[in-house]
Amino acid sequence: MSMGRKHILLVDDKRDVLQPLAEGLRVSGEFEVFTAENGKRALEIFRAGHKIDFLVTDIEMPVMDGFKLLAHVKKDYPTIPAIVLTGHITHKIREQLKAIGDFVCIQKPVSFWELRRRIIDEFRFHSAPEEKPE
Repeated sequence: MSMGRKHILLVDDKRDVLQPLAEGLRVSGEFEVFTAENGKRALEIFRAGHKIDFLVTDIEMPVMDGFKLLAHVKKDYPTIPAIVLTGHITHKIREQLKAIGDFVCIQKPVSFWELRRRIIDEFRFHSAPEEKPE
């Protein structure tokens, strides 16, 4: 991947999910990784001025859930793409996410390799040049 080192924010209240994914992304050498245990802490990281290129968040978390986090990020940082991780992808969850924006949704458990591939795919999609009408 020749897109330079990207800054990822991983948000999940379960350390047994968060830590292995964060460590895998760090060890790959392609990403600088920030972690947060809930949406409130994630917003503090954004507001502290850390460069964040990509968000990966769980939905069900205490303090501030993923829906509220995504709504804040979509409003305040609209160019930052996001992937949603959830234990159960339901029609209701898809509808709630669609009301906020267009997000890739991945069911947990997810391997580091699958998450890495999906992040790279999303970076490529979001950095593809738009076709201009002639």
